[in-house]
Amino acid sequence: MEITLPADLREQVEQELASGRYRSPDELIEQAVRRLLNERERGLRRLDALRRIGQAVDQADLYDRVLVPYQE
Repeated sequence: MEITLPADLREQVEQELASGRYRSPDELIEQAVRRLLNERERGLRRLDALRRIGQAVDQADLYDRVLVPYQE
């Protein structure tokens, strides 16, 4: 697989490599992709949890009993 990055990202990759935190561009890109996928998965799990909370509130008919503070 070949990846082409815009100049600004390529420069940041080069800075990261020069810092010594990564042994190669492949290692940096691998970790970046893993983080992206993990964050996406975590976001989907959070969204699912919020949906389940909303469904539980719907099923318990709690909307009329919950007071939401007024915000300007």
